[in-house]
Amino acid sequence: MIDQSHFDDDAMTLSFDIYTEQLGLAAGLGISLFVLIGLIWRLVEPVERRMHIWAMLAFFAINALDMLDSILFDGPFTGPAALYQWQDVLIPGFMVSLYFFVRGLTSSDPRLRQTDWVHVLPFAFALLCLAPSLALPGQMRIGLDALNIGLPQQRLIAFGENAFWILWILVLILYGGICIRRLIRHKRVIRDLFSDLTGKTLRWLDGLVATILLLALIVIVDEILILADLPKLRSGMVGVAFDLVLAIAFGVFALRAKPPLPRWSKDIKTDQKQQIPKPEQPQETGASYARSGLQAEDLERYAKRLDARMSKDQLWRDHDLNLRSLAAAIAVPPIHLSEVLNSHLGLSFYDYVNQFRIKDACDLLAAPGLSILEISETVGFNAKSTFNASFRKVTGQTPSEWRRRHL
Repeated sequence: MIDQSHFDDDAMTLSFDIYTEQLGLAAGLGISLFVLIGLIWRLVEPVERRMHIWAMLAFFAINALDMLDSILFDGPFTGPAALYQWQDVLIPGFMVSLYFFVRGLTSSDPRLRQTDWVHVLPFAFALLCLAPSLALPGQMRIGLDALNIGLPQQRLIAFGENAFWILWILVLILYGGICIRRLIRHKRVIRDLFSDLTGKTLRWLDGLVATILLLALIVIVDEILILADLPKLRSGMVGVAFDLVLAIAFGVFALRAKPPLPRWSKDIKTDQKQQIPKPEQPQETGASYARSGLQAEDLERYAKRLDARMSKDQLWRDHDLNLRSLAAAIAVPPIHLSEVLNSHLGLSFYDYVNQFRIKDACDLLAAPGLSILEISETVGFNAKSTFNASFRKVTGQTPSEWRRRHL
């Protein structure tokens, strides 16, 4: 005898999971719409650089459409059949918009270029892959009238959909790699421009990129499981958590993000591939400075002027010291100062200033009077944690340990 209660329990569990997912999608959709309104409001404000805002507008518009599509077609509701599956064409836009978001935050003067048309290709290939399915009438596409589709056409549709998900994986890897590369390069750039890196390293963006890659991989695994007729990962409370984390985490980043690079930094042509020369190698001017016109004797003269002015006026004690202000103080163009530091001294601007700050701190720690926090602020650090990390990196000791050994 068949136990009917067992089937009733399974049906109730399935129904609960479906409605829980729908609630999660509705909440995620609401958050996405809220973020979209916030981003539109930021566009109204007098913001100089807007690429990162436009990129996140595209990201959350795609996310909102994706959630709306899931609400209409993955649950108890049935949306307009003609719209089914068209949302998939926009899926590559998640990574494309993330790329422009990262580019907007890591460029001193971000703007569209003629070559940016290439970023339309993922959408064009997605449309091409899904074309055999999208060419069908809505009712056939949604699966309500699948018996009228011939076997050759079914195979073509299946091939196109598989090709689409392979394309999505390639887009994920390609754009994810480009974003990570830009972030690594950005960290080198800011060390050539600023003496204080607080709020400029975009470490949170590393986490954002890692998060979006992880979530995208979860989606891919989910699709594979569905194709294999296995239980999917994003169901019930897991699906709710997925949708909410996606909307909340990215929403916070999108609304709070501000480009850290000043416009003047676009004129500092630091060579991102340049390696610090080894002691046994002759120091030569980097390729990025080939047009500066500086000779070896010029570099030596500027270096001596720099050291003399730093020592005389203790310029490192300025918390907001940057490459441009230091270049103005010694009366040389910023590009020439950058060349002196990178090519002649083999140091980034941050490391050059830091060595003075740590030496100054060591002298002050060896004398009674000032607390460690006061010393940190006196020598130019904006945060005690940054001071402690920098001091330990240079001396191998904490400021407290140094003071105990030298008092």
